[in-house]
Order: sequence, then C-alpha cells, then structure tokens
Amino acid sequence: MRSEMILWGGLLVLSGCGGGGDNATEAANGGVPAEVVDVAAAPAVAAPKVDCDTVKGQTAPEGQPADDIMGIRQGMTAEQVRNVLQCKNASFAINSRNSTVSLPGGGSMPRVDVYADTGLEKVNVWLVGPAGQERVVHVDRRTEYTAGKELPVDSIEKELAAKYGGFDTQAGGRWGRIVRSRDGQRITQDNSSYGQCASHNITTDRVMPCLNVVSYEIGANNQNPALASNFNVAITSQAAVAEMTQAAQAQQGAAVEAARDAVNKQGLGL
Repeated sequence: MRSEMILWGGLLVLSGCGGGGDNATEAANGGVPAEVVDVAAAPAVAAPKVDCDTVKGQTAPEGQPADDIMGIRQGMTAEQVRNVLQCKNASFAINSRNSTVSLPGGGSMPRVDVYADTGLEKVNVWLVGPAGQERVVHVDRRTEYTAGKELPVDSIEKELAAKYGGFDTQAGGRWGRIVRSRDGQRITQDNSSYGQCASHNITTDRVMPCLNVVSYEIGANNQNPALASNFNVAITSQAAVAEMTQAAQAQQGAAVEAARDAVNKQGLGL
C-alpha cells in the first residue's frame, strides 16, 4: 500500500507533472492523511534554556548545493531543531506532535513534527525513522509581512537564487522549484522523473529516484503586486526518507530475530 505524508499544517505542496503551474498552498486544518496515525500531541512545557553560543545550524558540505532552511537540514535530530529555532528567534512558540507512518510490508515507524510560530513566521519540520533515532526529512517556512514592511518580490527571488541556484518557474508566476536526482544533478522539466520528484509528498512504499526538491511561492500584495505580502519556501529530502525507512525496517527485522532467538532458547512452554 502506498504510504505518504502530506503537508497539511504547513506551507505549500508543488506536485504534478513536468510543465508546472499546479502549485497550491494546502491548509487542511484537522485533516490527517489516512496513512498517518496521530499518537499524541506533546504536552506544552517550558523550553529548556539553551546556550546559543554553542548552537549552530547545519549546511550542506562545501561544494554541494544548499539544502537547509535557517540552518535546519535533513539528518538533524528534534533536539537540534528546537535549539536552532530557539536561537534563531526567541519569540518562537515551539510545539511538537508524535504520530506514526506505515512501512512497506506492514508495521510503522515514528514520526515527529516540530512546529514553531511567532505569529508572523511559521516553521514546520518533519522527522521520521527508527524509534529514538528520528531524523529531519522535511522543512518548510512561511513569513508574512505587515503593512508597510512588505519586501520587493524580485529581491526575494534574487536572494533565493543566490542561495539555492536557478529555479524552474512559469512565466508570470511567483513560484519556482529545483529538483535533483539521486546523485545531485539537476533534473529538468523534460525529465521523465520530474513530475514524481517535484512533490513535497513523502512516500515510503518505494525508493524515489530523487535526492530532494526545493520550492518557493510568493504571495503578492493586492495593492502593489511588486511587493510580497508573504513568502513560502520548502525542502524535502526523498533520499533521507528512503534512508530512514530502511533503517526502521532493519530495526523491525532485528526485533523479530531477537524474539525468534528467545523462543529457540526458551521454547514456548507448551
């Protein structure tokens, strides 16, 4: 059965086939995908004090394309994510939710969502993996601008290109995306794998032929479309999803072997 996690409480989903133009901002409040079982929302507790002099965000290795948002990238732990968020902006209200996502062949692995909100800035981070070893596979961020403090659309796009590289866009659109193959090469819109790799949906029933996807969407001011009223950016690492899925399956298999060894040694006591 296909098992995927869909961005429901966050920013944007850019999916579909090559030519683009089917971008959408998804806000399905209260709608949890069937394959994701909500276990519990973590209780609200005071965030521990963090020594921000010792906290550093992570970036891609030198020579590789940028793949972080605010210093949060795939492979980080939930604690690392919370620390970076607290040190980036002390005004963030940080919460988390625990759930599970199904594995191929049965069973499930944990999922942890960390979400931070200042009222004008929202960051959502998804982590999956073996129990106690969950790692980041997705980050998205939304920034809203108050009246009189909007930023030029072209300035945002230039800064995005400076960090991530040139984006695939559509004439007249204020959105773009970058899709990379498993070995890090840029996949063009004419590539046969572009459509399935351009989505922020996270699939666990197969290994996707992609490294990651980066996308953005800018909401223009109604009175002055050259100014942005909001700005969304998201990064999903399909390669990290595959790695965590395989690790969870290995943990599951090890538990079965341990149980089998116990039976072989002790019997069933029939």
